[in-house]
Amino acid sequence: MRGSCRLRRVLTLASFSIEMHHAFLMRGLQHVGQHLMVAQAGSGWLAKLVSKEYAYATRNGGAYHLHRFSCDMPCHRPCVLGGSDDSAARSLKTFTFATSLGYNFPVLTSPVSYPKCNPTYDTTWDENYAAPGSVLQDPTLPAGNLIMLIDAEQHCPGGVWQSPFYISVGFARSSDNGKTWPAPESGALGGPGRHPILQSPEPQPTAPHGNLGDGIPAGFVDKSASGDYYLYVAYTVFPSSGTRVARAKLGADPLTFLKWYNGSFSQPGIGGLDSAVTPSAGCTYPENPAISYNDDLGLYLMILKCLGGPASAALGGWYYSTATSLDLEDWTAPQLIQNSQYPWATCTTGMGQDFDGSLPSTLSPGAAPGHTKLTGYIFFTHITCDLTTRQFLSRTFTIVAGPPVPEVSLVANAEGESHTIAPNTWVEIKGSDLAPGGDARIWQGSDFVNNQMPTQLDGVSVTVNGKPAYLYYISPTQVNILTPPDALPGSVQVQVSKNGIAGAPYTAVAKVASPSFFVFNGGPYVAAVHANGSLIGPTSLYPGSTTPAKPGETVLLYANGFGPADLPVTSGSIVQSGTLAPPPVIKIGGVAATVPFAGLVAVGQYQFNVVVPSNTPDGDQTITATYSGLSTQAGTLITIQH
Repeated sequence: MRGSCRLRRVLTLASFSIEMHHAFLMRGLQHVGQHLMVAQAGSGWLAKLVSKEYAYATRNGGAYHLHRFSCDMPCHRPCVLGGSDDSAARSLKTFTFATSLGYNFPVLTSPVSYPKCNPTYDTTWDENYAAPGSVLQDPTLPAGNLIMLIDAEQHCPGGVWQSPFYISVGFARSSDNGKTWPAPESGALGGPGRHPILQSPEPQPTAPHGNLGDGIPAGFVDKSASGDYYLYVAYTVFPSSGTRVARAKLGADPLTFLKWYNGSFSQPGIGGLDSAVTPSAGCTYPENPAISYNDDLGLYLMILKCLGGPASAALGGWYYSTATSLDLEDWTAPQLIQNSQYPWATCTTGMGQDFDGSLPSTLSPGAAPGHTKLTGYIFFTHITCDLTTRQFLSRTFTIVAGPPVPEVSLVANAEGESHTIAPNTWVEIKGSDLAPGGDARIWQGSDFVNNQMPTQLDGVSVTVNGKPAYLYYISPTQVNILTPPDALPGSVQVQVSKNGIAGAPYTAVAKVASPSFFVFNGGPYVAAVHANGSLIGPTSLYPGSTTPAKPGETVLLYANGFGPADLPVTSGSIVQSGTLAPPPVIKIGGVAATVPFAGLVAVGQYQFNVVVPSNTPDGDQTITATYSGLSTQAGTLITIQH
């Protein structure tokens, strides 16, 4: 886990721009000559290759040696490449097979070739396809001890071959720098040396089925705050797609992989449930996630592919997300890398899609394994339906810092912090970079124009469901607004802008009302006054100013978010009034009180005239109000004294 401080900036990648949720703007990934890339390598870097694979490379005497490449399509058997000369290797463009270095051709195979079945292996998890998704050095062991994450497919349910797959993520080790790997082992769970680590909650079918399972892994090793090393596996689920992550603490085998599920790594790798690590907003059909850590930004970076649109005009593109912690998996909503989109089509053979941009992976020369810097390459595959014409290509990227972007982490009722908001309700917005640094203030008389409440303070503005809200308070970490009086749908987008830069929309839940009491000094005592205007509360609350209420006394309570009154509210007007009919049900000490009046008396402020029940005992008593089936926040009190 890295430090918790986030850098929220705008990034630029070469020749096009994208808005990042964390204040990133990326610009263009530019083709580097569009030449055929046989492979690429770098000082311990990972980069995806043809089909569903990664390369792991080391450098020896100036030449790069690539520890895996799919060289036998369509069986996708991995072999090893090395740079034939120093300058060519450093260009990351020209490689030859590394048989002269003692590597076999290939170094790992599946039990059975792709379009065939064999009764001995028809229940084996990697019967028809075994392609490394990642090859990584295990940092807990001496150099040369490598881990392979295997992208494995089974195409023979019930012993009958079919094109759709049951896909798994597998695990294997090599202790000789990738020269030898475990041979296939029959059975659904393989053996100690070569076995699945991630599989769908749905077991391997015995009858025909569609694409199903967990696959296309991308590995990343990170050191936790406790000093432990964890192997993180980003993968795609089928048939639903989506960005998923699992992890295991490195150590003695067998490693225990846990899937991320509903906020924690808690589900077993084999058969466990999982949930997306990136917000649902962003892209429609995400897949091929790959994680790196950007040293210059101090953020984890996920690059993924996303497909969407109607079959007649379908597009795919590259998206990115960032996170501050892999322990928390606090990824931002995926954002499109502009100009990365390309038409895609499903192959009639059922062999994937025709798309120029599959399996994107970042690499920065000189960075540590799995790390990137402000410049580097994105390697990808031009997948085609004709397997013989697939190409491995690269584009360069440059990240340039820019101004901070607002980031919202919470939208809630300003009193009680209910996560439900409503029209004409005081709401708090919490986050970071919401206002200029050091700028914290409430509205002032000069902010009102033509008796209208301000919709911006010092360059800060907020929209709710696309309509301007009214700003009462701003600071870099909190903004308080009055929502527009217009009716809201059940799910609304709240967006903060600062000096013309809009943050990512935050989705909030809305209802017709979001009732809450105003409270003194953060609570728990409700904001209430006697008929003469003096404050109600224990004498210790504001010594010399607060006194308890008496049984039978009519007191005035103030509240927020009780919905529309009988008179319409004019947007932005500093005058609001109207009656709530029927009035809310108010209970003091659990006993219903008489409410002679309930209505709007000021902007977003409701007043309730309440008669304290005559039998109310002395002391602090609970007080609640219920309206339209909704109740005020728990724990509020009013002090009573005979």
